[in-house]
Amino acid sequence: MTTCNITPQYLQENGIETKNLIFSPMHLPYNPALKQFSRDLRKNGVLAESLLWRHLKAKQTGFVFNRQKPILNYIADFYCKELSLVIEIDGLSHFSEKAQIKDKERDRQMQVLGLRVIRVYDSDVRNNPEHVVKCIMEDVLLRSK
Repeated sequence: MTTCNITPQYLQENGIETKNLIFSPMHLPYNPALKQFSRDLRKNGVLAESLLWRHLKAKQTGFVFNRQKPILNYIADFYCKELSLVIEIDGLSHFSEKAQIKDKERDRQMQVLGLRVIRVYDSDVRNNPEHVVKCIMEDVLLRSK
């Protein structure tokens, strides 16, 4: 799916609220109210995000990633346009039943946009970020075949 095909009607038909979203043929729809918050998150990110970002920003993967990217009414931890990939780092707050329901809906909405979501544990990133990047790239390569 290309960003040109993502219309308010398409999102509404898929149960996604479009109020306050900006649509552009060049970008995924996003809520502009999240832009400043995403900037703040980039400046004050958690340790696991900073560790993973060191590997992703250095283009060790061969792909360009964005950090704290507003998409729809969410902020993705990491986003790669070329791969249509979102990477989310899940800490302890994601283990409650309520959080898992929210994460599942968030993932569903990202999938409506044609994005694949990979979730990794905060503790795995903190303990071995190189291994996490390796696993992500192996998953990317397997799915691209």
